[in-house]
Amino acid sequence: MNGEKYKEKAEKRIKNIGLEKNMGEQANAGMTRDLGDGRYGLEDNKVATKLLDKSFSPMIIRKYTRIGFPLYVHMICDENLDDLDELVHDCIDFCKSNDILSNSIQSLRNFTGILGEKINNYYDKKKRGCVESLGIIFYADKMIISSLQGDAMNHLSCRLELYQCLNLMAQI
Repeated sequence: MNGEKYKEKAEKRIKNIGLEKNMGEQANAGMTRDLGDGRYGLEDNKVATKLLDKSFSPMIIRKYTRIGFPLYVHMICDENLDDLDELVHDCIDFCKSNDILSNSIQSLRNFTGILGEKINNYYDKKKRGCVESLGIIFYADKMIISSLQGDAMNHLSCRLELYQCLNLMAQI
């Protein structure tokens, strides 16, 4: 009998404070709207970067091995990144065909700079200022080249997150 009374009281309290509803659905109401371009979140056409729904623009690190050694592209960007692979491969092709990507330290430094600039400019044309953080990290034989822009360059916490995630990727 005591168990039933306790259960009834608990159910009344839950109803009184609204806990019978799915709080996740309530919290995300309006936040999970389809923006029509493959992205979700609040409408963001009045700002360069998302202000309230950063969870829809998480950091990514993409690994490419087409050159023979690992090339990592890190981004925090509010635009749809479905075309990132094509953009990176087009830049690799361009740099190879123009002898920018060759067997020298300086050419590899130039390549990382060109790739970073190409990515930043490409997404900036889609929406000005949408790239918050960009990193091109290229490992070649006994050498790492790191070209950072935005948050990854300016904020220690962002750099730490980036390099800790890279460390995790290398161990998986």
